[in-house]
Amino acid sequence: MYLDPDRIPAKSTPAAATDIELVYRSLLAIVASLDYIDGSGIGSAVLKQQYLISAWNRVTPWLIFFHDQFIMCRANYRPVDKMAAIRLVATLLFYVSTIGDKRGGTTLLTTPALYRPIAELWLLALKTKDKDVVCLSSPSGPARTTSFRVCGSFLVSVCVYDKSFMTILLELSGGIDAVTSAALNYVKSLRSMAKDPDIVSNAFKLELLVPVFSCCIGIIATMSMLDAAIREAYVLRQSVKEIFWALRVLQSLPLDREHMAEALAPSFTYLDFLLKRGDDPVSALHQALCAHAFETIVHISPSGPLEVKIVETDPRRINEAFFRILFRYSLDDKILSYVCKHVDAWSNNLGPIVRQDERLLDLWSKVEQTLRLYGTLRSKAETIWWPSPSERSWVLQCYCGGPAEDIRFRQCAGCQVVQYCSKRCQRDSWHSHHRLSCNILKAAVGSSTPHRMKRSLRLLAALEVAHMQRKWDNIWKLATAAQCEYPKDRERLVLELGLDKNDESVRPLRDYLFLFNGLSENEVLERISSAPRAQHEGLFLSVQSSGLTAAQPAKGGSNSKRKVADTLESTTRKFKVNPDEPDVTVQTGLYTVEMFAANLAIKYLINFIIVDNVIWTWYYDRQGTVQSLGIQDLL
Repeated sequence: MYLDPDRIPAKSTPAAATDIELVYRSLLAIVASLDYIDGSGIGSAVLKQQYLISAWNRVTPWLIFFHDQFIMCRANYRPVDKMAAIRLVATLLFYVSTIGDKRGGTTLLTTPALYRPIAELWLLALKTKDKDVVCLSSPSGPARTTSFRVCGSFLVSVCVYDKSFMTILLELSGGIDAVTSAALNYVKSLRSMAKDPDIVSNAFKLELLVPVFSCCIGIIATMSMLDAAIREAYVLRQSVKEIFWALRVLQSLPLDREHMAEALAPSFTYLDFLLKRGDDPVSALHQALCAHAFETIVHISPSGPLEVKIVETDPRRINEAFFRILFRYSLDDKILSYVCKHVDAWSNNLGPIVRQDERLLDLWSKVEQTLRLYGTLRSKAETIWWPSPSERSWVLQCYCGGPAEDIRFRQCAGCQVVQYCSKRCQRDSWHSHHRLSCNILKAAVGSSTPHRMKRSLRLLAALEVAHMQRKWDNIWKLATAAQCEYPKDRERLVLELGLDKNDESVRPLRDYLFLFNGLSENEVLERISSAPRAQHEGLFLSVQSSGLTAAQPAKGGSNSKRKVADTLESTTRKFKVNPDEPDVTVQTGLYTVEMFAANLAIKYLINFIIVDNVIWTWYYDRQGTVQSLGIQDLL
């Protein structure tokens, strides 16, 4: 009778004091009975829960009234103390959120009328002292309390994926940035909370940290999906680093496997979202690595057989996905620099989830082998070595003539693309042709291309050279077979190197004409071969009388169909060679090739670096990630 919504006054006044007092005591009685249920676990719990469900339509309006009048202090006359009102409202809402029955939990708490109070409680909790206000006690056991901040975040976690709730939350907080900032601040505060002996020693409080942590990540991720500016701003605010540091802290606490798996899933999901949608995925991954994401992830094990609906959060799958991410982004110089320093420690400290799973262990072994190879090649990135056309030794074919060893290239300050082995080469190149092509190359690369990406290109170039050397016998067989299969295209074959799949193929040039904006095969070849031979530059491989052009498609990323292959061909002068095997001839000069490459780069997002006897080409997707690079071996 006392909970009749018709008895709710428009405003708290002395005239309504009696009704307010009676309702307050009635709600306290409900809390006491629920506390008793929670503590004893007796069979009557179901009946009491059913009573709360049936009475919820009468309880809800009074909770809203108490919240509005006494918690938010919108009434001048307040017979109920603010903290007492917080305890009452938050405890009832918190208990409803923990009821096991789906109808009694989510449905009751996600009543639209409660969205505003829940949002205001969460924002209020972030601004107040983190006091214990929610009490679930029983006569037969000790009182169980949790903090206002934890309670508020727990309530929000139930509603955060409802658009109506998010609209209200944004309205109350003052915008997307304020909500995201609040969630990130809580993640940051998790470290200090984990050091609180009162929390660490209380299993009830400890277990609540995980859903609250997950909720805050969910808010950050949701806001990032809604607003690209927020997404990028919070990457700059080190959101990924803070999240994985917090996950690391949670791992140090006495939490069971199930809770750690629950904490890992949203953390990795947020990182994966930034890698796929962010403008700077490399920075996001680098933040995660610096916060010991690898060490944390490999030591989180599944608690047991997982339900089908949550199988995607299985730590085994997350470990596998993370290894593949490492493999993909290790080509970036920034990531590889970090990986090279830690791969030994990682390999020596793999968690049981990896060591006990044969498939995962095999995957890690392959990734580790690749990382170590990349590290070795990276150490040689500043010095490029090529086989001499006349000797079986490794020397650098210098532009100014004569072999030289251990040369550190000089980079053009204008385009920041072309590199030279000496000041003399740079000066001669500038006066002969680079003065004209410098601005074109600068436009092709873009003024905002980070230096680390350009360093990555050198590594990728070394990878392709290593691939060709390792697979040369097979390449030769493929070229011979292609000449028989395509007799009309004997001099227009393209060697395609697939570094990601460790394979190669030889196909006609006509298969790649889609890259050249309607140009015919003859027009493509004419643009390259029209200049005098002395002006061509590249590593020329002559396969008897036919031309073979090395090209590499862009692999990886969310769209595997995108392909970049650059086909260039030239007639070359020949040295005396064994007719049964290809020879290597190096030529200098490059005005026509450089200009042609620069124009292609502008039209087709194909970028070229010309370093004396080498043409490097790479491709950026919309995120700025290096997707493909090949040394153009002009045959």
